[in-house]
Amino acid sequence: MNHETVGSLLAVIANSLNDGLRIMMFADKKAWGPDEFEQLRLLEEALDEAKKDFQELPDLVNGRFYYENDRIEESLEDLRILCTRFELHTQNFKDWVRNGGVPPIEAAWARETVTLRTELHRAQCRAARRVHSAQQVDNLSGSPSRCLGALQVYRVQQQQHRQRSDPRKREDEERLACARAGRFERFGNQNVAFVCDFCDGFLIWDDLRAMPTTRIRMNPSPSSPPQPPLPLHLGAGNAPASAQGGSSSSSNSDPGDLESSSSSSTWQARGIAMTNGETKTVVFAPVAVANHVPPDVGDWRSRVLCPYCDEYYYEEQGDDDMERVRYVQDGSGFDGIGAFQAHLEWSHAPIVPSISASSCQIM
Repeated sequence: MNHETVGSLLAVIANSLNDGLRIMMFADKKAWGPDEFEQLRLLEEALDEAKKDFQELPDLVNGRFYYENDRIEESLEDLRILCTRFELHTQNFKDWVRNGGVPPIEAAWARETVTLRTELHRAQCRAARRVHSAQQVDNLSGSPSRCLGALQVYRVQQQQHRQRSDPRKREDEERLACARAGRFERFGNQNVAFVCDFCDGFLIWDDLRAMPTTRIRMNPSPSSPPQPPLPLHLGAGNAPASAQGGSSSSSNSDPGDLESSSSSSTWQARGIAMTNGETKTVVFAPVAVANHVPPDVGDWRSRVLCPYCDEYYYEEQGDDDMERVRYVQDGSGFDGIGAFQAHLEWSHAPIVPSISASSCQIM
């Protein structure tokens, strides 16, 4: 009977890392150069990050019991492979010390430590996401659930939204949450991608020099005030034009909700096109990251839910009385950033000041 669990395999990996670290710590350092001390530092950081993930990720899936005792085969296979690789990695240091610590340590081992550290972090994130997905089986709506990585960014946005925080502070918090969920990288020659550590899904911004990190600031003119985008939290309220019809009626929106959907909550940011260097409007990265769902089986691109439609309800005449109807533009999410932006521009675009009037900050 197989007694392997996520927790037991992570313990094996931790032991291998700890063995390698102890070997380096107690080795004779008289002849050490920068490469040897760098290797020691990298092993320390890898072990510290592994411990940090092991302590924090269980909180995302209702506790350590579910995370440590998980037996989902995909997670176990990921970790079995890493167990072997970490054991072989540690064996390099054992052999090196047995040979007296000469010749100088292999520089390639430092690169391998960094690679294994990254892969262990992502394997732990994926394991947590699978536990989270398994816990969502009671979702009877049939709507896709946000990826666990997306959920971390989404919760930060909701918290900042409720606190009516300073826009710059809010953006800093959102960017940090994105960094904890995954990484931005160049995708091909012209595009930028966010790759989620939890679901391995890609979000692609086409023809972009770098990822903009600041939303467009709204500067409404008193004579022509912009219509705000639909707020993240609306109860019964005015449905978007595309959802309205002769048989529907609506109640007034909460003024506080409209106030909170100010410039700090717009989905728009400015980017620089890679092809011609022109400034263009793009989806602010944390908005997309916070609302992506894991790719379908066999796919690699994440779909994106609309946060403005997601919790919006309107009233419609039923058989006997008015019925509260959930308005969702696309319940399965949008197929990539391009489709998501097209929907936002059609349904949730505030009036934006001239793009040439101000500059943007680029990551």
